[in-house]
Amino acid sequence: MVFPPGCPARAVVTLGRGEALPVAQSVGEPDVAVTTSPTRAEPWAWGICWLMFASTALNYMDRQSISLVGSMIQKEFNLSFADFGWVLASFQLTYAVCQVPAGYLVDRWNVRWAYAGAVAFWSLAGMAAAFAPSLAVLMILRALLGVGESFNWPCGLRANAMILPPADRSLGNGIFNSGAAVGAVLTPLVVPILANKYGWRTAFMVVGILGFLWVGVWLTVISGPRRNIFAGRSAAKPRPADDLVDETETPSGLSSQAILGFGKVVVAALLVAFSAYWFGRTAIWWGITVLMVGLLLAALALPMQALKGADWAQSLGEIVRLRRFWILVLASISINICWHFLVAWLPLFLIKDRGMAYLEGGLFSAIPFLAADVGNIGGGALSSFLARRGMSAARARILVISCCTLLITSGALVGSVSNDTVVLILIAVMAMGTAAFMANYFAFIQEVSPRHTGLVAGILGGLGNLFAAGFHPVVGWAKDTTGSFGILFVVVGLIPYVGLGALALGWGTRSEEAESS
Repeated sequence: MVFPPGCPARAVVTLGRGEALPVAQSVGEPDVAVTTSPTRAEPWAWGICWLMFASTALNYMDRQSISLVGSMIQKEFNLSFADFGWVLASFQLTYAVCQVPAGYLVDRWNVRWAYAGAVAFWSLAGMAAAFAPSLAVLMILRALLGVGESFNWPCGLRANAMILPPADRSLGNGIFNSGAAVGAVLTPLVVPILANKYGWRTAFMVVGILGFLWVGVWLTVISGPRRNIFAGRSAAKPRPADDLVDETETPSGLSSQAILGFGKVVVAALLVAFSAYWFGRTAIWWGITVLMVGLLLAALALPMQALKGADWAQSLGEIVRLRRFWILVLASISINICWHFLVAWLPLFLIKDRGMAYLEGGLFSAIPFLAADVGNIGGGALSSFLARRGMSAARARILVISCCTLLITSGALVGSVSNDTVVLILIAVMAMGTAAFMANYFAFIQEVSPRHTGLVAGILGGLGNLFAAGFHPVVGWAKDTTGSFGILFVVVGLIPYVGLGALALGWGTRSEEAESS
């Protein structure tokens, strides 16, 4: 067995075909993780990766449908591009906020049931949007869709970390994450045809129904002894009571110092958000930003002793004290802005800027995401190939990410090219690089803090989507103001260099556990 640095070995029970299940920890053993991944991935583990690939495809079909019917919704509700940007943001803001608690809960819940419940919830929200009588109701239902979908990546990354060894995780993440690209390919092939013939509401219904079919397959496949692999942390021994609280502990479990610190952040966030009455919808985004970033900074500023009264606060305090976490914050923000710009705005770009017909623009928008699917698998496989031939896993990923960033830069040329074929090729190269970047970035997430994988994924995904959500109204405003998406492709094509620079300069070759020993 291979264990994370600083983690003591634990007993396992071997099932048929080499499946490993953990035995409950002994007294005094640190609570590192529920399961310990095998040294070599079993065939059934790759099957689970492909099943999670399917859930990610459905995830993107539900979220991307609104982009493909954007022109219809704009016409029905008389929206500007900036207004439509806020419709997109209504999904992504709740998606961003909820990824943090989703990550925390996934670390503790049974992943089998958490994943099934999340897919069922977001599928129901997607179907309900088909019956929205007004724009306000539609935005509320899109916000609920974000709540459910926020569990997808924490669940997937947590599950992959449970069943795959480190050397295989980039490839496993590539398979899992490539569902986003496949969903982004399938949606343009299905939704425009349905919407053109039956209306945009019918398209929402059809996509939502598919999610319930996935839930049935997931619960059937994850059955028998394998169910125990995906259990939460309930089997772990809790921390000693005298290590959890201090003399200033309150009935809430947190020290008064921590309650005051976190409370100030919440009050400040509410005041900023409520100022939307005077300053408009942008204040809502700023309020959520104050909440999410402020809680992280408060956990960093407060002494660890003050955070030990509640597991979530102590977990947060441990994470924000890791240098590599902050490096991945920059990587997450930069690559999420790039990816979500393509997902949300590509169909409208082809229709409005390139003059394509509705069905033509929808169908051609599938091409870049076919390339993204190649990037997901190819980027993960390339770093795994390099790691298996002697290069350190981290160095292999950074090398691949460097190449990916160069590919993404091709998108900066889109606005200056007149030929539609060349434009599609440039965007396809950009999408391929973005997806390959993300596959390797996800593998870094799994190594920040092995016992907090879900929470780390949730926080980083939440921050990435928060800034992507804030970028949507900016995209709409720029399109309304300049009449073109050209300048936006330049910005998006260059942003990933921020993430690359952070990883190349700050990740290091030694784990933080080794550095502190």
